Amino acid sequence: MTARFPIGTAIFPPTAQKVINSIKLAEEMDVPMIWVPSWPIGPDGFHIVTAAATQTSNIGLATGITISYPRHPLTVANEALVMAELAPQRFRLGIGASHKTAIEGIYGLDFAKPIGYLREYITILRNFLWEGHVDFSGEYYNVHAALPPMIEPPRIPIVLAAVRRNMLRLAGEVSDGALAIWSPLPYIQNVALPALEEGARSVNRPRPRMIANFTIMLEHDFGVVRQHAQAAFNVYRNFPTYAKLFQEAGFPLKSDGQLSDELIHELYFYGDEDTIRARLYAMYEGGVDELLVAISPVNDPVQEQKRLFEIIASINKA
Repeated sequence: MTARFPIGTAIFPPTAQKVINSIKLAEEMDVPMIWVPSWPIGPDGFHIVTAAATQTSNIGLATGITISYPRHPLTVANEALVMAELAPQRFRLGIGASHKTAIEGIYGLDFAKPIGYLREYITILRNFLWEGHVDFSGEYYNVHAALPPMIEPPRIPIVLAAVRRNMLRLAGEVSDGALAIWSPLPYIQNVALPALEEGARSVNRPRPRMIANFTIMLEHDFGVVRQHAQAAFNVYRNFPTYAKLFQEAGFPLKSDGQLSDELIHELYFYGDEDTIRARLYAMYEGGVDELLVAISPVNDPVQEQKRLFEIIASINKA
């Protein structure tokens, strides 16, 4: 187990300054990629990575994810131009729909049909950021714009958050990578990868990268791991997407809506550093192209995050 493979980590706000400080430390420790999420309410991940771009020089930076509905695609593209200048060849644009309850319940926006909506959204991003111009008229957007002559299209990779078949097929058609969260390896192998391949094949392009998200806990006691996992899933418990995903993966939710122990073991990598490192390699050997991991701290968030950075750096240097 000495192979090197792409791996990065997510750092969650708040606070913005804490995330920026962690990104600077990650760069010092040779972590290759940092993803910063955005919530419907709270410090914006896109702005955080933009600030981090001015204080780093080598580390990859990604929005993981930027929520599409509150932002016009041309606005996002213009923001991405700033990142392309501040962090050339270091930025990935992660886009996702979020969930109906968040978009309609918090923002008061129509969730529409997310597949068709995101197809238009990414088409606009792709044309503008890769070709330098967009002339698009669709059901949701009418956009006509071109980059000024002095700006070259930065060709920023676009990653789509996708966990269900239709969204994965769309990712295969239009994105440079699919980011899957709460997705156990059997689901990635039997559902996600075939759907991603099917979408890519339908438009005669190579399959984009399969990026899988897993949680790390530096903890041996499975009872503690279970407690953290159930608490983390509370945010997602009312979203039917995940119940269906787990059912298809062969790990249905329990009758009380709780995660099964078998599912927690699939999604949480816990134990000592060697055990965790072995689990990470197993995902890569199982067909995942790239990993996005996040620490779920037990006792000391700062030190445990640093230990995760050390694990990632050891893989990056292998």
